[in-house]
Amino acid sequence: MFFRPLSTGLLSFLAGSLLSASAALAVPMDFSFTFTNNPIDGGGLITGVIRGLEEGTGAATSVEVLSNTKNFGIGEYVGGIAFNSWTVTGGTITSVNFIALSPSDADSRLWIASDPTEGFFGGLNSRDRVPTLSDTITFEKLPADDVAPIPLPAGAPLLLTGIAALVVLRRRNRNT
Repeated sequence: MFFRPLSTGLLSFLAGSLLSASAALAVPMDFSFTFTNNPIDGGGLITGVIRGLEEGTGAATSVEVLSNTKNFGIGEYVGGIAFNSWTVTGGTITSVNFIALSPSDADSRLWIASDPTEGFFGGLNSRDRVPTLSDTITFEKLPADDVAPIPLPAGAPLLLTGIAALVVLRRRNRNT
């Protein structure tokens, strides 16, 4: 029985497939946030949670205001998005550009932004006015669930089965 070596292109494809399967094991991170809203925008101590961030730059899967001592703007903000870009480096939020209307409270708008020299800013206000952003926003990484990441089920056996099928098809074509 003679086996030809795999081509460089196929080896690159297989290596890329295995790397992308391991990337699927990335564990999303959640963060809490707190800021004191500017009195011009209604005031209040705002707390919330950002869900689904990963290392690098990407979008949050959920940004939710959990409480406001002035009782407005509470609810989910992903869904009414204008901007949703977060950068996480070493498990810490390092930059953000998030602006969204609340789908549940159409009159509220949440702003969270960063400036390389000024730091982080947050604001919650009525959508008919430009907010005066507060510079007191803080982020805290929430502990990950104690559930281990679930690997791609049967990824390696499926890959090997696919390669074997290609070998069989190639042999049939060669014999006919």
